[in-house]
Amino acid sequence: MPSVLLLAYSVFGLFQLNPAEETARILGGSSINGFQVVSRIIPVSYNYVKNTLPRLLEREKPAMVIGLGLAPRARSVIVELAASNVASFASKDIDGVRIEYDYVDRATRVRVLPTRLPVESIIRECRIKRRLNVRPGVSIGTYLCGVAGYLLLDYASKHGVPGGFIHVPPSTELALRHKTEYSMPLREIVEAVKCIIEVTLNEHYSITTTSRAQ
Repeated sequence: MPSVLLLAYSVFGLFQLNPAEETARILGGSSINGFQVVSRIIPVSYNYVKNTLPRLLEREKPAMVIGLGLAPRARSVIVELAASNVASFASKDIDGVRIEYDYVDRATRVRVLPTRLPVESIIRECRIKRRLNVRPGVSIGTYLCGVAGYLLLDYASKHGVPGGFIHVPPSTELALRHKTEYSMPLREIVEAVKCIIEVTLNEHYSITTTSRAQ
């Protein structure tokens, strides 16, 4: 069975749980439109992501790949539009690493990669039709989410498969524990991510099948 790979960051900083990780674990092992969801939880580690993630992607060879990360100030599930080939962050990762300015991939001159998710269709189906709290975002940023996002979009682009990065807001439980201003129930976060996967699979693979038949 072809797979959808969900890459989610684990807990980091002062947060006691991460709804991105929880979402990946809930959806892991399920089947969506004939594709098996495979979840992999990755640490918030710059060296781990740069050195291990490309090998993980080549080993798994997913038919679709999505990265999930927590955006503590987000009010919605955010489908990010682009990833930058630059890492720069002042907050330490779990290894105590800070990056002033570094290229995620020094071998390429590509500075920005666009999402390979059908954002317009996702908004139309998930937000307007199903009334799920999903919105587009401009960029993943230059912290670890951006690093993973660039690498998975590079893989998706080279292999001709759909892929992208999604930021999720704090879950209600996380908001209550840490008194964050905004939150969403975890079940709604999971439903939104599932909808994004469904729409993407339907659009990408129905188009592929039609073009091959012609």
